[in-house]
Amino acid sequence: MQNQIKLQVEASLKAAFELANLSYSQIERLTQLSLEQAKVNAELAQEQLALVLEIKDPAAALELLKSQLETSAKSLAGFAATAYELTQEFQTESAAFAEGHFDHAHAAANKAIIDNLKNAPEGSEAAVNAVKAAVDAGNKALAEARKNAKKTADLAQEGLAKLKEHAPKAAAKAPVRRKTR
Repeated sequence: MQNQIKLQVEASLKAAFELANLSYSQIERLTQLSLEQAKVNAELAQEQLALVLEIKDPAAALELLKSQLETSAKSLAGFAATAYELTQEFQTESAAFAEGHFDHAHAAANKAIIDNLKNAPEGSEAAVNAVKAAVDAGNKALAEARKNAKKTADLAQEGLAKLKEHAPKAAAKAPVRRKTR
């Protein structure tokens, strides 16, 4: 029994470190994206300052203001779209990670229950059958809940994709994920 607990603790620690590495990787990518955006903002500010110094009349000033607002909006939209993509990717990866570990733990719990039921005393067949039925019902309910959650997530993704179609396009590219250690 103590060996089983030790194995479970080791598996939990390994999973925690894997999730931490996944999270650190996401933080690195978002930080890199923020730094790249800061560079773009600095370049835009330098361009704007140079253009402001060349303005000769009020009409040119208004035209410059209009073009700079458009450029800034596109830059911000590109940053937001890329940040959203990175966040969605992280959510997908972390959900897959959690589901994998949950499935493993769920299978282990089911196995432990079934193994313990095999050692039930004679005359407890009715109770054993009731527990087996409850486990089966719980497994079916869990499968149905996961199916419904996936449908809901897919619908939300579709809605967000439609919104994204109408957002301005920008040339920002997502930072590449480093290999986890």
